[in-house]
Amino acid sequence: MSPSTITSPTAVDVHHDNGFHRKRSVKSNYAKPAPVPVIDLRGNTSQSNTDDNLKASIIKGLSTKNVEYHFGPQGPTLVRSVPTMVLYDDKGLEIFDKITYVEEYYLTEAEIDVLHSHAVDCVSRVAGNGSIFVELGCGAMRKTKHILQAIESLGLKNVTYYAVDLSEASLRDSLSPLADAFPTIQFVGLLGCYEDSIQYISTTIPATTSKTYLWLGSSIGNLNRQEAASFLRQICDKGMNVGDTFLCGIDRRNAPELVGAAYNDSQNVTRDFIMNGLDHVNTIFRANVFDRSAFEYLSIYNAVEGRHEAYYRSLKDQTISAPGHNQISLTKDEILNVEYSYKYSKEEVDELVEQAQFYNVGKYTDRRQMYDLHLFQKPPFFFKKSNETLTILPSMEEWGQMWKAWDHITTTMIPASERLTRPIALRHPFIFYLGHIPAFLDIQLARAEKAPLTSPQSFARIFERGIDPDLDDPSVCNPHSEVPDQWPEAEEIMEYQGRVRERLRKVMDDVAQGKDVGKRLKRALWMCYEHEGMHLETLLYMLVQCSTAVPPKGILAPIPNQFPSTKLADMIRVAHPQNVKTGINDQEYLDHEPTAALPVTFGWDVEKPARELPAGKPYEIQSRTVTIGEYIQFLDSEKDGWREETGLLPASWAPLPSSSTAQKGFLTTGLSTYGVKTVFGILPLSDFMTAPVSVSYNQAHKYATTRGMRLPTETELREFRSHGKHQPRNYGFASMVALGSSDIDSDKPVIDEGLWEWTSTVLNRSEEDGYVKSEVYPGYSSDFFDGKHNVVLGASWATIPRISERESFTNWYQRGYPYVFAGFRLARDL
Repeated sequence: MSPSTITSPTAVDVHHDNGFHRKRSVKSNYAKPAPVPVIDLRGNTSQSNTDDNLKASIIKGLSTKNVEYHFGPQGPTLVRSVPTMVLYDDKGLEIFDKITYVEEYYLTEAEIDVLHSHAVDCVSRVAGNGSIFVELGCGAMRKTKHILQAIESLGLKNVTYYAVDLSEASLRDSLSPLADAFPTIQFVGLLGCYEDSIQYISTTIPATTSKTYLWLGSSIGNLNRQEAASFLRQICDKGMNVGDTFLCGIDRRNAPELVGAAYNDSQNVTRDFIMNGLDHVNTIFRANVFDRSAFEYLSIYNAVEGRHEAYYRSLKDQTISAPGHNQISLTKDEILNVEYSYKYSKEEVDELVEQAQFYNVGKYTDRRQMYDLHLFQKPPFFFKKSNETLTILPSMEEWGQMWKAWDHITTTMIPASERLTRPIALRHPFIFYLGHIPAFLDIQLARAEKAPLTSPQSFARIFERGIDPDLDDPSVCNPHSEVPDQWPEAEEIMEYQGRVRERLRKVMDDVAQGKDVGKRLKRALWMCYEHEGMHLETLLYMLVQCSTAVPPKGILAPIPNQFPSTKLADMIRVAHPQNVKTGINDQEYLDHEPTAALPVTFGWDVEKPARELPAGKPYEIQSRTVTIGEYIQFLDSEKDGWREETGLLPASWAPLPSSSTAQKGFLTTGLSTYGVKTVFGILPLSDFMTAPVSVSYNQAHKYATTRGMRLPTETELREFRSHGKHQPRNYGFASMVALGSSDIDSDKPVIDEGLWEWTSTVLNRSEEDGYVKSEVYPGYSSDFFDGKHNVVLGASWATIPRISERESFTNWYQRGYPYVFAGFRLARDL
């Protein structure tokens, strides 16, 4: 690496509210800063943008037809290509800067609008003293100064800003004036490609330093969706530590005519930018590979793929060649692809985040709702979605993520002084659950292996099963473990947990090596994994009721929705209800039959066997769940609705701390003084008006009857869910709160909005419908066939994917139990 320095001009680019930009002199009370170092990283990785690498990419693209073109008369065909990188030489960057001032190119102004309005909020979330920012492809940094102004206005100290660019001239022209304008911030230029800079940051910045990557201008659109996800995953894995953040500008799938004009402007600046790429190829090879006059720019918007496509079109039959390479013949009208600019729907962003294994904090949007800045974060744990790729047994990787989640929640969110706290009087204190998970696992492994329990064996007696009192008479309780006069010390429980986990690892090693451990032991492995996932959710709904709980370390609170929908939920008519298939075939007694094959999936006794639920009368059902805003209207309409003693106020709400009770422009007293209980503390109701409301069955039933409707039956909700594959599907810790469907068209079926859903069906199974009590866990469901528990379906944000994605999974709670993450939608007979 060879550092260089640059001088400091006295002009800085400033954005004005009228949308125009100009240079102005900067006056500062600080001494003139030292020259800004620029570190040359080129050639440090195999992806570096060296001339040799570019030459190889150019020849490969011209020699083979490997890019799909969808607009020919004969359907999709393969065409040649030129690497997009050729567009970004010094002259290309200069022309691109001109593009950002073109009126039709809405992306720049939209992003500036977002930053102008939200940079301070964003920086306050992601940075503190000593933080660093790394901007990938910084360009002229007209937009970046909003981030820098936010850093300055927040009074942050010792912040370092790293600017990454392919052009040394661009770095020289941009960094010095910014260093002059923001003398409290340290600036460093990184000359090279993205991969060069990621390697440099990962090897030189301490792991304890907070990092925020900036990727602005919708540059992500230059990669296809798979490449984009792979690149973000690479940064997440190699360049970030838990809690680090990534601010990414992403253009939406806007109207085709709008996108088309943005990339084919009336001043032909974009055309000049694309055509300059041919000149750059000639410069790289130091030969006249392309005759620029023999080509034209072809601009196409592919609405199906959601991308703009840029091509060179040959104006005649011609031959091109590069020194040392074979000649390539081009026919008249043959096209060469040079650039894609992908646009993203919400579903495509969700998929991007999933593949990159990021946590999606939320987004900031411009006032015209055309463009978003998404804030991603590297989470402390990550549960992969889509059970299509899962085996019948949880892998050791899945167990590893489960343990990361369990340990993160139990060690960072529960203060040591609160382990004996009972935030819900109907539940044991936190410390019981610390011992219950390893004890349950150890008991099941010991039984399946016909081996002794792990020491201390007394823990099995104390921690085997928790309490579940009757809400009407708490003295009535299901069978449970002995409650000790004094709970064991947490440190002793943690040591026990470690020994039980090691026991599991040995079993998993045997499974990985292909040893026949037996079907009953495999069932135990599956059951204990899902059992731990269920209690992970239990711990979290207990924690939101605990005023002393600590927010999860390394996970940011969500960004409130700027433009919540006010559209009412549509009623979806089901004039001809169908029988609904549900359940799975998984007979436990076959575990003892050596020749019997494993089932397709294991399941709990209440899921079995596969069966049909008979159709009922014609009905209609809401397209989405009832929101907090709608429930607020209900409380306002009820006499004393906001008074706790009425039983209508959700246990998921609480009065805001006195410092947060500003009216915020709302007239309703309850709205201005109450908030939603979350793992991040009590957040204002006004930030969650379109989020689903979490209530007890009794509260949901009262709301429904007041509206002249009812809750759907299990059969109706299962039928609805079979068609409700639309996003958001917020489960598996995709978010740490229930956010709902605020930016989804409400006429589409929406499921899994972050809460389980109540049904009007009472939990009850019998031999008549094939139910057989579990051998492995006899009390799993049968203890609750008491007429007081109702079926809930779906998942919450805290439900692990293995449970969320198994449509046969059946959950239940007492009708008056107010603490679970459960919402509801309305139905009525036709």
